[in-house]
Amino acid sequence: METNWIFQEPIDFEHKKYVLLDYIQKVDIQIKNLKLYPNFQQIALHLANISLILEKKQYLNINRNIKAKDDEILISDLTSNDLPPLIENEEIEIYNICKYSYDILKEFFNKLKALWEIVNDSVLIEPLQNLKKINSKEGIFFIKHNKNTYVYEFVIKKIKKGFVDTKCVIKKICIIDSDFDLKNNFINVKNPLIKNINNFEYRKNLLLFKVTHTEQFPFKETLLPITKRKIMNYMVQSKIIKQTVLDKKLLK
Repeated sequence: METNWIFQEPIDFEHKKYVLLDYIQKVDIQIKNLKLYPNFQQIALHLANISLILEKKQYLNINRNIKAKDDEILISDLTSNDLPPLIENEEIEIYNICKYSYDILKEFFNKLKALWEIVNDSVLIEPLQNLKKINSKEGIFFIKHNKNTYVYEFVIKKIKKGFVDTKCVIKKICIIDSDFDLKNNFINVKNPLIKNINNFEYRKNLLLFKVTHTEQFPFKETLLPITKRKIMNYMVQSKIIKQTVLDKKLLK
């Protein structure tokens, strides 16, 4: 559903109940299949949108193209817009639609949040080499799934110039059926995220993570999104800890 679905024509309570029901039925199927994204952040956005409509008579709009299903939606991606002119009856209908929809969406958000917590606990990030390169904001990780090992490069980058928001961008390098080796199991990467990644001497000095998971969740919709976020959080937290230790040494 689009963020302006509530006041798209016709503005009718019964009609919107059917629109919401159709959307929720699709989300429910995804949850039963343990698929976390894009529904988790979409429902969070719809809840925030309803609150804004009720409190300020405004709605949210995403100001950039969301390319991937798990692409992070941040505050800097959102703009608020005034509701279009409405007659009194339409305002009443929108109020009823919002109150009805919020409770249903909140229920499914809680289901997705519970799934997110289970997946997050099951995914483990293990740094294998070049831990001192934590400030480089780039590296490689590999993850096993369905008897294959998937190898990815990653880059932590700012989403927009002038904003502090960052995201973890990944690109698949190759799929192998044995243990990953930086030298022997590597192929040339076309249009890589990391410059010089095809050079072994450069590659061996990159951060390397091993990702493991205890459950067989869907790969693209669940495991990869959580992996991206855990790698970024690991690097951010490691940088903070490193800076804290340095500050303490300087104060002595």
